[in-house]
Amino acid sequence: MRVYQLVQFGLEHLQLSEQPAPRPGPGQVLVKMEAASLNFRDHLLVNGQLYRDVALPLVPVSDGAGTVLEVGPGVSRFRPGDRVTTFYKARWIAGAMRPEWEGADLGGPGPGAMRELACYDAYALAHAPSHLSSLQAATLPIAALTAWTALEQAHLTSGQTVLLLGTGGVSLFALQLAKARGARAIVLSSSDEKLDRAKALGADLGINYAKQPRWGATVREATGGRGVDAVVETVGASTFEQSMEAVAMHGFVGIVGFLGGREAPLPLVQAILKRVRLQGISVASLEEHERMVSALEAIRLTPVIDAVYGFGELRAAFEHLAAGRHFGKIGIDFTR
Repeated sequence: MRVYQLVQFGLEHLQLSEQPAPRPGPGQVLVKMEAASLNFRDHLLVNGQLYRDVALPLVPVSDGAGTVLEVGPGVSRFRPGDRVTTFYKARWIAGAMRPEWEGADLGGPGPGAMRELACYDAYALAHAPSHLSSLQAATLPIAALTAWTALEQAHLTSGQTVLLLGTGGVSLFALQLAKARGARAIVLSSSDEKLDRAKALGADLGINYAKQPRWGATVREATGGRGVDAVVETVGASTFEQSMEAVAMHGFVGIVGFLGGREAPLPLVQAILKRVRLQGISVASLEEHERMVSALEAIRLTPVIDAVYGFGELRAAFEHLAAGRHFGKIGIDFTR
C-alpha cells in the first residue's frame, strides 16, 4: 500500500513509499482510506511549527474518511462495509477533556490519514453521515466539529447574530450551521468575490476588512450599536482587539485559531464591563461529534470544498492551503 511520511520538517520532505498492508489487532479497525482534507494544523506540522512535539517519520494529515474492511477482536462499534471518518482527539470519548488524553491526536503526534490502508483504535473513528461521500465526510472531523462546538458553547439561537472571520473551513461550516439555527451571520473577508459567495450561502452581511480595518465599529453599527452575540475567532492576535469591539454585552468569543499570532493583549476593562465570555475551543468529544453527525444528517448539510487533489498531489494541496486563497475546504481524493 502507498503511504506518505514526513521524514523531516518541510514540504519537500514528504515522501511517498510502499509498505505492507496492516492487520487489525484487538480493539482496532482496518479502514480502506478513500479521502482526506487539510487543516491549518497540518500545515504547522509539516513546517515544524506545531504547538506540540512530534516524532518523525510521521504519516501526516489529521482528517480522513473511508470504508471499514475488517475489525479486530472486541470491536462492536463497526462492521465491515461501514463508512467512517477519523476522529482527531482519539482518546476523548465523552465529558470534559483530561490531561492524560492529550498526545493521541491523529496526524501528529499519532499517525494520520495519508495511507491507503490504516488500522485505528475503534474510538478514533466515527460513523460518516449517510448523505455525504467520503470526500465530503473527510472535511468534518476538525473544521465542522470546531464550528459546531463554537456555536454550541455560544448557545447561539434564532434571532441572534454571529461574526465569522474569513471564509475557511471552520467559518463556512459555522455559517451553514448558524443559518440552520435561524441566526444572522456577518462574514469578514479581504475579497469582495468571497463575500459574494458567502452571501450566496446565506450570510446576511459581508465586510471587507481590507477596506474597513476598524471593522469592529462597522459590526456594531450594522447591529444598531449592540454588537454580535457571538464571535468565532479563527484568526487570533491580529484580530482579537476588533473581535472584542464587535461583541455585544454578555456576548461570547470562541477562540479557535491563531493564524494571526499566538499572544494577544486582553482588554480587561472591556471584557469586564461587557461581561464577555471567552472560551478556548479545540474540537470536542466523540460523543459531541456523533451529535453533530446526527444534526448534519437532519439538515442535509453539504460541506463547501474549494479544490480537490489526487493522492499523489499532496504537496500541491499543501501549497494551495499555504496560499490562503481557498474558500472552504481543500480535499484529497484517493481514487484520483
